[in-house]
Amino acid sequence: MSKLIEIHQQQGAVMGERNGIMIPMSYSDARTEHTAVRKNILLSDYSHFGIASISGESAWSLLNALVSGDVSSIRDEQAMYSFILDEDGKIITDLYIACDDERFLLISEWVTGEVLCEMLRTMLKGNEEDFEYIDAIETLTPEWGILHVEGPYAWELLAELYGMDVIGLPFQEHMRVDDLILLRSGKHGEYSYKLLGTRDELADVWGQLLEAGEKYDLRTGGLNYQHLVRLENPCWEPQIFDDYSRCPIELQMQWVVRYDKENFIGLEAVRARVEKSVAQRVVGMMIPGSPEHSPKRGDKLTLDGQEIGEVITYGYSEDLEAGLGRVIIKSPLAWADIEAYKIQTASGPVSVKTSAVPFARNYSFLVNPSEHSYVDASRPRDLLQQMEWQKAKDEKEAEAKEKAEKEALEAADSTPKA
Repeated sequence: MSKLIEIHQQQGAVMGERNGIMIPMSYSDARTEHTAVRKNILLSDYSHFGIASISGESAWSLLNALVSGDVSSIRDEQAMYSFILDEDGKIITDLYIACDDERFLLISEWVTGEVLCEMLRTMLKGNEEDFEYIDAIETLTPEWGILHVEGPYAWELLAELYGMDVIGLPFQEHMRVDDLILLRSGKHGEYSYKLLGTRDELADVWGQLLEAGEKYDLRTGGLNYQHLVRLENPCWEPQIFDDYSRCPIELQMQWVVRYDKENFIGLEAVRARVEKSVAQRVVGMMIPGSPEHSPKRGDKLTLDGQEIGEVITYGYSEDLEAGLGRVIIKSPLAWADIEAYKIQTASGPVSVKTSAVPFARNYSFLVNPSEHSYVDASRPRDLLQQMEWQKAKDEKEAEAKEKAEKEALEAADSTPKA
């Protein structure tokens, strides 16, 4: 048992297993953890992520032949989000690829580090002459893990621990902090950072983050919080979509695929599907307020009584005061902002409005690290407070000006005239 697991158990986490790794599923109720993500900071253990490493002069070209993105577009300390597809152009997994000095790190939420290595070795087998300069392909998990620091003030906490360079770290880039790698990336729309290193090192960092994060109202969480944040900020999740589609075009995730690359596994199948067009697509749906009848997975979507699609996922967002979900619809009808569709639930029909995603009004958009702070009382916490402060300042200045003008007029009236 790792030191990090012992800490979670001592602190009362409900544990579960992902990718063969024991991690917290919850520390408190999902609503509390969700609120921390949206308003403060949530600290989670993401050590279930598979991490693999590939090095050598041919490493980038081997990767480029495997993944849907263009690996040649990233340089040292940069990262990218991509897919690994099968020969039919269907998603096997998504992943981050980080260029780390003389190696590339592959980081996937859904498969182990060894599985990532096997994909690379399979790609290499029989093509050794094309990729002859491969030094090593190795898994870093389960020895390595990931801590995830997420929320509107995650940058401020990490800058306190690791220096002001954290604030300037762009999205999809990483930096060295002590013996760890700090990668800025995330799927939920808030400031999001991943700390990669050995799990023993991360156990010590967990304690440091808890201590330093107290004044930020930091909360610890498990993976169950994702149900709510990913309802509001949808992303690819195999357990949700695999029964319906693994096609990036049908899932409206064709932006992850670079069609102009020379080749990669699944490219020809995806190109053929683009030329032929797809029969169905996934779109968002929204039901304002609390609906009388709650839709469920598998409920049919209809237009004028004719079946046109099906509910994939549905839930209620207290923040948005609306029911949110994803539906898969016949392509000609798969557009946002249509209010003519109905869902046939077990207890009656419900009118829905199709919607673009994400749904969430992410609080991080109101927070600018160069102007705001959660702990510095001399600075506003966010854009809204900044506007209130500015309004109060303007009103005070206007009152002072009006008072000065009034005093000047009174002084002029009291001056003896010749």
